[in-house]
Amino acid sequence: MTGPRRTAKEYRSALRPLLLGALCLLLLVALWQLAVTGHWVKPLFLPGPSKVVHALGTLFSDGEIWSNLRVSGEEFAIGLGVSVLLGALLGLLTGWYKAADEFLKPLVVGINSMPQVAVVPVLILIFGIGMTPKIVVVVLSCTTVILMNTAAGVGNVDWQLRRLARSFGASDLQVIRTVVLPTLVPFFMTGLRISIGRAMIGVVVGEIFASKAGIGNVLISASNSFNMPVMYATVAVITFLGIALTQLAALLERRMQRWQR
Repeated sequence: MTGPRRTAKEYRSALRPLLLGALCLLLLVALWQLAVTGHWVKPLFLPGPSKVVHALGTLFSDGEIWSNLRVSGEEFAIGLGVSVLLGALLGLLTGWYKAADEFLKPLVVGINSMPQVAVVPVLILIFGIGMTPKIVVVVLSCTTVILMNTAAGVGNVDWQLRRLARSFGASDLQVIRTVVLPTLVPFFMTGLRISIGRAMIGVVVGEIFASKAGIGNVLISASNSFNMPVMYATVAVITFLGIALTQLAALLERRMQRWQR
């Protein structure tokens, strides 16, 4: 009797956030429809949900959005991949060696404080309107976040465990692999989840400034032509992708926590 009750409870616990999230979205859509019906805003600037849904269906039925999503996806994947490698390696380095942290801190703080939107025009002048400036924007936006979270994870290591490993003759690499890595998993994954949103913003902003293709190009083209349903439909696609990728990172974090234990 105990086993089935526990399984049902776990099922309800897993279902509850989905239901509450769906309820929140339904309330937002209802408020949106009420604002349009009650003429709180001009329909030219905020079309109704039905028009946006129709525009969303048109975007995918025409097939043109798929090539733009592919371009944006490549920029996102390459930029985030480079950011993960650089951020993790430099985070381990600065968290482990105090001299490295002191040496890189001005650069890290400066890049993290710099508004990446402001450097997009400069990057476009240097690299052109191809894929490279968008990748650089993503790297600038995400590397520092992953670096700082990884370094925080290294700093959170139980120093007694570290001394114990040292007493058994473990090298730096062995201590990092057996003691440090399991401890910094939640810190690193937090940085990764934050970086997913920043990477999405970096790609879209870069494409809005200058691009021949990409989801940001679709967004700015619809905005310039006052095609508001397509513009909001594009925003919905970007938002959905961001949510889906963040949830995927959360799933990966849960799996990595099992390895940690």
